[in-house]
Amino acid sequence: MSYVDVLKAEYKLVYSEVFRRKTALVTLVLYPYIFTAFTLFVGYAAGSPRMFVERVGVDPVVYMITASFMLMSILVSIDELLWRPLFDTYIGTITYILASPISRLKLYSAIPIPRLTLLAFMGFTSIVPVYTVYYGLSGLVLGLVVVAVLVVGCLVMIPFAIVVTTTVHRVGESWRALNIVRPLMMVLLGVYYPRTYMPLVGYIISSLIPSSHVVEVVQRLLTGMQGNLFTLFVIAFILAFTYTPLGQFTLKAWEHKKVKEGVKTS
Repeated sequence: MSYVDVLKAEYKLVYSEVFRRKTALVTLVLYPYIFTAFTLFVGYAAGSPRMFVERVGVDPVVYMITASFMLMSILVSIDELLWRPLFDTYIGTITYILASPISRLKLYSAIPIPRLTLLAFMGFTSIVPVYTVYYGLSGLVLGLVVVAVLVVGCLVMIPFAIVVTTTVHRVGESWRALNIVRPLMMVLLGVYYPRTYMPLVGYIISSLIPSSHVVEVVQRLLTGMQGNLFTLFVIAFILAFTYTPLGQFTLKAWEHKKVKEGVKTS
């Protein structure tokens, strides 16, 4: 089975569910606005938006809608990858997946793509209109650039997510571990709390996540800090290529453990 065939199967799986549960689709569209409204409500109650502009260099509405979309794009696109082994175990399909001749790296690298495509289109309902309202035609162009950059950010995150997924699922009670790992990634990506303000240990750990560098690229585009953008992209791609063989290794180790256990299902 080719990679294209795997992608087609994943697209059918994801989009049949999306169009069946239209409320989930509406929630995806509204999420950046809801989260931005809540954050701004709390922020305006505690301080002045003018102070935010002076310290950060961008309007809080633009910054928060961007942060919300970045977080949703990166995490939701890999969420299905993080939880797929548990899902397959619970419904009893893990046995057939491990027995199939398809490359596991090919399969798991294809899992996030359908949701990534969906989330990229969601940028046209959040990032692009807000930027256009605030900055006019230049905002429209900037919005399209930001959406494109975030697509790259999601893609370079896939090898890292495979390593995290297969490492976590090798331990017992993996769903508990995922509930710890996922919030940590939300913080370490630097979406709401830029990693340049993190303590040294937090900055170093954050720098090991490929998408954190792409997040910084977007933040620099918003604040007008154009320097080192290419370098940040290069680091993100280097990390992605580094995690790819490591993901292949951890996938084989996880598969060996599941087969040795007899592939227990629930």
